[in-house]
Amino acid sequence: MIASHAHRFVFIKTRKTAGTSLEIALSRHCGPDDVVTRISPEDEELRAAAGGVGPQNDDTEPGSYAHMGARRVIEVIGREAWDDYFTFAVERNPFDVVASSYRYSARKPTFTKTFAEFVRTPRRMERLALNERLYRLGGRVVVDRVYRYEELPDAVADISDRLGIPLDLPHAKQGSGPHYRDLYGPGDADIVAERFARTLREFGYEF
Repeated sequence: MIASHAHRFVFIKTRKTAGTSLEIALSRHCGPDDVVTRISPEDEELRAAAGGVGPQNDDTEPGSYAHMGARRVIEVIGREAWDDYFTFAVERNPFDVVASSYRYSARKPTFTKTFAEFVRTPRRMERLALNERLYRLGGRVVVDRVYRYEELPDAVADISDRLGIPLDLPHAKQGSGPHYRDLYGPGDADIVAERFARTLREFGYEF
């Protein structure tokens, strides 16, 4: 998450949506009073190499962290700033989000789950399903824009124009693998569709 008083914006960072890359790009323009939350040590190295501002002013009350939602951000910066700043997040096809998360986890030597087991692990699905809650309050979208991951270049251009800052995304956490549909077996898509029904319905995503 970044709350920039210098450029009057709040970036709500969702999972598996190029959030780290966008956060690094935005952090290059942060001022000394802006709230910038921590990312992994590896990504902090990328941020430093890109000339971005590292974690700062995150010892707030309540505390600030990477994937914090709108309610907590409002508690940190105040309702007046929230209403006045440009607030935004990025969403992605849930079928792709789950596949991306699985591929990322499968890179770890200790990870042994099949994709079928992965989608049937409630804790993992719940964590990924938190995305849609981060930019909502009481079930209602409260950020000014929810961009689509699938249209990321256009999203970056729009953010750049709105904020009046140049944005060049680094390729953090790049993954490769088959098309997400290739990972899905019998019943897998139904589980994801049920868990992410609201996002699928509101954004028109399909398998």
